[in-house]
Amino acid sequence: MAKPLSEYNRKRDFKITAEPAGSSPASKRNASALSFVIQKHDARNLHYDFRLELDGVLLSWAVPKGPSLDPSQKRLAVHVEDHPLSYGSFEGSIPTGQYGAGDVIVWDRGIWQPHDDPRKAYAAGKLKFTLVGEKLSGDWALVRTRLTGSGDKEQWLLIKENDQQARPASEFDIVEAEPASVLSDAVVGKPKAKAKARPKAAPKAKAPKRNAALPDEFAPQLATLVDRAPEGDWRYEIKFDGYRIMARIRDGEVRLFTRNGHDWTERLPRQCKALQALKLKDSWLDGEVVSLNGDGLPDFQALQNAFDIGRSLDIVYYLFDAPFLNGRDQREEPVEERRAALKSALSASRSKLLRFSEAFAASQRDIFESACDLALEGVIGKR
Repeated sequence: MAKPLSEYNRKRDFKITAEPAGSSPASKRNASALSFVIQKHDARNLHYDFRLELDGVLLSWAVPKGPSLDPSQKRLAVHVEDHPLSYGSFEGSIPTGQYGAGDVIVWDRGIWQPHDDPRKAYAAGKLKFTLVGEKLSGDWALVRTRLTGSGDKEQWLLIKENDQQARPASEFDIVEAEPASVLSDAVVGKPKAKAKARPKAAPKAKAPKRNAALPDEFAPQLATLVDRAPEGDWRYEIKFDGYRIMARIRDGEVRLFTRNGHDWTERLPRQCKALQALKLKDSWLDGEVVSLNGDGLPDFQALQNAFDIGRSLDIVYYLFDAPFLNGRDQREEPVEERRAALKSALSASRSKLLRFSEAFAASQRDIFESACDLALEGVIGKR
C-alpha cells in the first residue's frame, strides 16, 4: 500500500544529499497524463528504481535485475517508500553515509497509462498498464506476491505482457544493450558481458563523403554529464527538457525517430507537415520536441500531457543540428557551419512549431548564472 513521504524524508539528510526534499503530495494542473521514470541506481547493489506517478507522488519499486522484454522473465520488484514527483529528474551522486549512497541516472522516462482504475488496481496488488517511454513501451504488469521480503517490504513482480514489443531474452537484453541515461550519456555500474546489438540507429561511417547516400537510420551524438564547464572554445545552448527527435527527409517524405530508433511520425503529424513545407532534399535533422509553459520555458509534464491527449499542436520542435542537409553530408563540417546552414533552411518556415535553437551570446559565467536563474535543466556545450 501507499507509503507516505514522511518515510522518504526520515531516511535522508537534505543538508548533505542533493536529492529533493519531499513535501506534501504535489497537485497537477492536468491529470490526463501520468509520468513514469526508471532510475538506475549503483548503490550497495546495482538495481533499477521503477516509479509510477499516482496521486501526486511516485510509487516506487526496486527491481534488482531491471526490466526484461521477455514475458517469461518475471522480475522481482521490491516495494519501497513513495518518492516526490521532483525525484523523477534527479540524477547525480548520493554521498557516502547517506541512505542509498551511490550514483543515480535516469535510465528511462515517459508516461504510463493504467488499464483499469489505478487506485483500485494498486490496492488489489495487480496493476496493468501501458508504457510510452524512450526505451520501454507496450503493455506491462506489476503483481504483488505473498513472498516474504526483508522487514515489511512487499515483494512484487514486474512482468512484460506478450505483445508486439516483447522480445525473447536469448535475442535481446535491454538493460545490457542500452545502459546509458536518457538525460545524458552517463553510465553507472560495471559493464557486463558484451550485449547483442539492437537493430536500430546505425553508427556513423568512419570515412563519410560529402555526397554520400542518405543512411536509412542515424544515431544522434549524446552529451556527457560534467560538474563544471570544460576548458577551451565551446558554444552553449539550452538543454531542453523534452524528447530527442531525429528527422529524416528523403524523396519528400518526412519520418521522425527517437534517439533509440522508434518511429514517432504518427505522434507528431503537424511537425512533419511543417518540415515537408520546407521542401528540403535528402536530410537528417537533429533536435528536441518540447512543450513550453507560460514563461516560454520547457515543461516536461506539459509535453507528456500533449502526447497523451494527441495534441501535437502544443509541441514545438527545436532544431539544433543538420548532419545531412539538402543531399549534402555535413558531418565533417564545423558545428557552426552546419548550424548556419540549418538556420538558413529554417528561415523559410512560417510554422510556429519549428524553431532554431540559438546559441547563448554571453560569457561562460553569465550563461551558467542565467541557466540557474531560469531553472533550466542544464546547458549543452559543443566544441
